[in-house]
Amino acid sequence: MSVAAFLAVGIGGAFGALCRSKAMSFLKPRFPGRFPLPTLFINLLSCTLAGALMAFQIQLDGIVYLALTMGFLGGFSTLSTMNFEAVELVSQQHYAEGLGYLATTYASTIGAAALGFTLVTFLAS
Repeated sequence: MSVAAFLAVGIGGAFGALCRSKAMSFLKPRFPGRFPLPTLFINLLSCTLAGALMAFQIQLDGIVYLALTMGFLGGFSTLSTMNFEAVELVSQQHYAEGLGYLATTYASTIGAAALGFTLVTFLAS
């Protein structure tokens, strides 16, 4: 990885993590309760944007693509938080919620990425 790519990913990741922190601070008070809707929302948004960027990949400069996907969206998405929250639900004996959260997140984020890709491809044609 070139120095420029390394810096682009690092700067994008830092900005993505800051945006995730702000988004979580905004969403958590609005969605109280055991089920981690704020994390699910952030992951859905992140995957939708990733799918959209995949459709634009050929038109974007390589460094810009890395900064946005690996950097920003990598910092914005919350895979580790999602897994932590699922383990936390299961450890509190909320087995159905924990496993349902994992299943919902994995299925819906794959769908969100496909939706983002399809929408951009459709709108660009």
